[in-house]
Amino acid sequence: MKRALIAILTLLAFCQIVGAAKTATPKGSAQGDLIPKAKAFFQHYVELEHAFDPAIADLYSDDAVIKNTQYRADGKIVPLTKPVAKYKQVLRDYMKTKARQIGDVSNYSNDTYSVEGGKVRIKVTRYSSIEKVSSPVSMLVGPDATGKWLIYEELSESHQKR
Repeated sequence: MKRALIAILTLLAFCQIVGAAKTATPKGSAQGDLIPKAKAFFQHYVELEHAFDPAIADLYSDDAVIKNTQYRADGKIVPLTKPVAKYKQVLRDYMKTKARQIGDVSNYSNDTYSVEGGKVRIKVTRYSSIEKVSSPVSMLVGPDATGKWLIYEELSESHQKR
């Protein structure tokens, strides 16, 4: 039971952050357009999360890097990298079942946006309604070759209560 809870909390930490911009984002948009589009993308992500919509998994690139640092109750710090295909499937399944049942949503604050090449780094503080803890989340988002906005990198933390 404890392992299942840890797995769910880790998944929650991974799934919390950044949203999706409109898929019709024009290709080759100007740098000045990137931050407003990233803000719209993040807002869409939050809306999908709060609606427990499994489509949130479609916001991740098939090549996304998903990293989570677990701070365990025994003081151990465990860095994890999740294969994106498995992560997307677990996220879809979780949203369809457990997330709604337990009211697993997060609130975000302290958002910052900075351009990195043709993408945008979004940094937020996530407050988990389940974990009752705030933790930093960083996502790298931007348009793919067709103009569809995706998450290319997600860096997060999860904390177990002592």
